[in-house]
Amino acid sequence: MRKRAQNSNKQFLIGTAAMAFAVIAVVVIFLILSVPHINFSKEDKKHTDTYLIELSQGFVGDSAVIYLNDSLLWEGGVPTDTICLRIDRFADENTLMASRTRDDAVNFFPLKPEGGKFVLRNIQGVISLTKRPE
Repeated sequence: MRKRAQNSNKQFLIGTAAMAFAVIAVVVIFLILSVPHINFSKEDKKHTDTYLIELSQGFVGDSAVIYLNDSLLWEGGVPTDTICLRIDRFADENTLMASRTRDDAVNFFPLKPEGGKFVLRNIQGVISLTKRPE
């Protein structure tokens, strides 16, 4: 009887070792396949382009919220006829989001990667974006 109990424990030990080996093999294979896709460079990509965003026509006395991607650029009342915001480009693809706090409608404007001067206008509650030549 004693011999049978030892055999079952031995089979359990061998099965557990095989499972551990299989898990380690899967982890090693995953690491080998994923390491070439990891960027180990410590340098951040620097962009030299800038966006000049000008708020004009229709924003005076109104409050506006302006985002570039997920970064807040401006929030609050617009005291003068023209406000200029200068932003260095920090991502490959950028989207300008503009909204008036009165109606909470958000307008999305994809921006060109090469930067430039853009004008936001608020005409009868509709926010529009035009690119101005430099």
